[in-house]
Amino acid sequence: MIRLLLAVVLFVMWGCSEEHVKVDYSKIRFEGRRPMRVSVDSATTKGNGFVREVDLRYATQWGDTLNVSILEFKGDVYALDYYTNSGRFQGVHSILRGKYLEQSIRADYRIFVFRHDSFRRYERRTLENFVRSIPGVRIGFPQEFLSLPFEHRETGRTTVQTRNFLGVKSFFPVLEQSYSDDNLVWNVARSWDLVEESRYLDWVTQLKRVAPRNIETDDDVYYFSAGEGVRGMATQLAGGRVVVVWGYMDWPDLNQKFLVASDRVFEARY
Repeated sequence: MIRLLLAVVLFVMWGCSEEHVKVDYSKIRFEGRRPMRVSVDSATTKGNGFVREVDLRYATQWGDTLNVSILEFKGDVYALDYYTNSGRFQGVHSILRGKYLEQSIRADYRIFVFRHDSFRRYERRTLENFVRSIPGVRIGFPQEFLSLPFEHRETGRTTVQTRNFLGVKSFFPVLEQSYSDDNLVWNVARSWDLVEESRYLDWVTQLKRVAPRNIETDDDVYYFSAGEGVRGMATQLAGGRVVVVWGYMDWPDLNQKFLVASDRVFEARY
């Protein structure tokens, strides 16, 4: 009965997927100017979950042009995955490509790439205001990351995995954060959304199961080895979210980190 009720809840919540607001990009202005050209390309694959690329060209002052490429993905997690793992983007920093400068902004399920002559400088605030002018856009880090513990986070060690996780095929996207405190180093990950039990089992049973020592075990927790000296724990919480913790530490320390992470993710709104 419990499993039936859980399945119904998961079905309802999965049905409420991310909504993509339809945008007429020909009407999107940059500093008061409409684009002189709009083109759409859905053929070139750019990462997992890629949907299409919309290219806008604006005529700016002194005969200069600004090219804006908008990469659209199936959801926020796929855009974040490509933005952080493709190696193409450098966050707030500009990249010189030939005689052009490239700046990028990720917002929800979209990545905005601004390309212009290297002698022309655009304030990032100006580009962010352009992005915010698009209906339905959300700039900022996904709220799902707020559910991961804040204490001892390693700056810049946040990532998303959509294809492989812990060296094996992943059947659901995960958010991953690294931590360190004195001599302890560990990682915490959670599923981006709710996960079907069958998908969780398909993933977790690929890992090397081990028997932990010096802790009280839980039948709902999968104890595994992720390499020489790397211990890990994984579980699917009530409601469908998956939590995983692993690192170079003994089982009692790892178990403590696991309990903290599980509580945070379980109580989170997102």
